[in-house]
Formats: sequence, structure tokens, C-alpha cells
Amino acid sequence: LPVPWRVMASPVRLLQRLPAVLSVGDVATASRVLAEADVRAFSDLTGDHNPLHFDTGFAAKSRFGSPIVHGMLYATLFNAIIADAMPGAVHLTQTFDFRLPVYPGDEVLARLRVSEVHPAQRRVVFDEAIINSCGETVLVGSAALMAPRRYLRPLGGVEQPSAHPR
Repeated sequence: LPVPWRVMASPVRLLQRLPAVLSVGDVATASRVLAEADVRAFSDLTGDHNPLHFDTGFAAKSRFGSPIVHGMLYATLFNAIIADAMPGAVHLTQTFDFRLPVYPGDEVLARLRVSEVHPAQRRVVFDEAIINSCGETVLVGSAALMAPRRYLRPLGGVEQPSAHPR
């Protein structure tokens, strides 16, 4: 039987929360140690039983050298930040570029930065990154969400995209 999500071995720690009303440049962060038990629970939940995540012999022959964490498992840290900051928000688009592997036992830090706010469309765009404990960026991405109006400035205070480089 699949393992329920609630039995994940390591909790998400919200370190920096988004403010009640979003503005370009706002940042939120969360961290998590990704335990082998988390990988197993995620595998059971999703049905992704790729031996690259569990089979030491198989993974040893890969470019990674040992089992790795599912990329989508650590990408869920972004969902934890959003659910905490904006209950009722809905993802419209999401893109990821997985740059480096994450291994069981690694601690990762997820960072969201508001890059665009469009109150009339109830749309917020985030730049996303996951950083490992060595300071290496293992994932970059972006997401667009439809946000409940209470998290956006009134329509008279429309913000433009940030001029800051990603």
C-alpha cells in the first residue's frame, strides 16, 4: 500500500515567509533535509519506482554514482511556501531546470522571489531556486500563479516586472 504523505520523515521548515500583500522583490525561503524515508514515501505516493532512486548497484553505474532524490520531491518545497503564504492560490505554469543531483540526507533551501505582480489578472510570477548545503544551485525555475485578490495590491497600484536580473 502507498505510504500516506503525512508520514514524510523530515518536516519542511519555513524560514522566511511572504508578506500579506505581495510586491516585486519579496522573497520567501524554506528548507528540508531529504531523508531516504522521504524518497520511499514519495515513490509510493507517485508510483515512480525508478531504480536510480533506490538501487545502489544500478545508481553506481549512472553518472550520479549513488541513489538520488526525485527532483519533483524537492520541488514540492515551493508548494509548501505558496500554501503557507497564499491559501487558495492556483498554479498556472511551472518550469524547472534540474542542474545538479540531490542525494538522500542532503539539506536543501528553496527560495521564491516575486518577479511580477499583475493584480488585474490576479497573476503573480515567481523566480525559483533550490540550493544545496554546499551553496550550489541544484534547480532553477519559474512559476505563475493565480492568487486570491487579498494578496495583491489594489488595481490602482499595478506593479511592473522587476528590472533586476534573475
